[in-house]
Amino acid sequence: KIQENAKAEFMFARANIVLEFEETLTKDQRSNPKWFPTYVQVLVPTLSEEENGEGDAWQGKMRALRKTMTDVKQKLGSDIETLTTKLVESEAKREKAEQSLQELTENVEKRLNERLEEAAKKSDRIEEMLSQLLARKPQENADAVTPSPNI
Repeated sequence: KIQENAKAEFMFARANIVLEFEETLTKDQRSNPKWFPTYVQVLVPTLSEEENGEGDAWQGKMRALRKTMTDVKQKLGSDIETLTTKLVESEAKREKAEQSLQELTENVEKRLNERLEEAAKKSDRIEEMLSQLLARKPQENADAVTPSPNI
């Protein structure tokens, strides 16, 4: 705003200088058609550099700063949106991997329990067979100790 006010004040001072100069002219000089033609030239402003998007060379520093801040804000907004999307996707992948790991763990646990049961059954069977063998052995020993009638 300060820059804009300074520009307006500059233009006002320039207009005052032109008026002062014209006041010093004689009547003959004022009637000179080269200096004062009978037509009025109207200047129509074109699009400013900011409106063209070409830059802000003649704009105030604050306007340039605001534009830069707006651009950065938009870029950060899109970057945050992109990162949020990637985070959501990563979270979904992590949950899927966690679920797969849980299923694998349950399968391994199930297999181990089945093998433990098989091992326990085999162990019980081996104990039973050993018991039977040991039960037979004392009978065989007793038969060996008993004298035979032929002696």
